[in-house]
Amino acid sequence: MQAFQISEDIAQTFSDLRMKRSHRFLIVAISEDGHQAVIEKVGARTADFAEFKAAMPSNQPRYAVYDLEYKTHDGRNESKLVFVMYSPDNCTQGQLRFIYAQNKDQVKAKVSPVHKELQINDPADLNEAEWISDFQ
Repeated sequence: MQAFQISEDIAQTFSDLRMKRSHRFLIVAISEDGHQAVIEKVGARTADFAEFKAAMPSNQPRYAVYDLEYKTHDGRNESKLVFVMYSPDNCTQGQLRFIYAQNKDQVKAKVSPVHKELQINDPADLNEAEWISDFQ
């Protein structure tokens, strides 16, 4: 059995997102052979939540990190990193969902620290307002 690998550029891209604030989001997919996590898409810093949501497939699992920016109730600007384990219920490939669930901790270790982890099973739950309300 081949060991699961995580592409080295995932950690570097996350670091750029977190420290240099050069990206808005990072979407990670598992390769077709199921043995490696690779970057599928990196959102430009100017990307908004709608672009992030559009980049997430409606019926395939993914891992993602999103830099959520919002104003607090007292007017301060805040930024929180959110790790997303996205595994939509309408994914018809049960084995694929299992592979994503099995390797989540390895991928999350490469994109840490984050402020919150979300398990999303319905594309409708990719909702910026709800995410912001979780922090307020």
